Amino acid sequence: MRNLMTYLVLSSTILFVSACQKEAPEQAAPSSTSAQAAQHAPADAVPGSHEDWCGEHQVPESMCTRCNPSLVAAFKATGDWCEAHGLPKSQCLTCDPTLKIERPPQKKGH
Repeated sequence: MRNLMTYLVLSSTILFVSACQKEAPEQAAPSSTSAQAAQHAPADAVPGSHEDWCGEHQVPESMCTRCNPSLVAAFKATGDWCEAHGLPKSQCLTCDPTLKIERPPQKKGH
């Protein structure tokens, strides 16, 4: 029984990681720390701005639970949580393939 539980947990983890990687197939894996940092918003990015974007997960950085797990409780508290996929429902493309998560446009002059 214990081996079965271990297998199920490992299988779920592998599926989650695979799904995470399939969300943005056009993006290559970062080859360096600076490339990885370029996929994330700067610390001073204004939430909801063009700069507030997690390039790795294709959601606003200020709402990215995969990069900032401390946000999970807030999503759960508002009922915006998909237990099956470990994401906010408002970001779960597996449950709702028609969901559109778009990066805000860049302000003119930038």
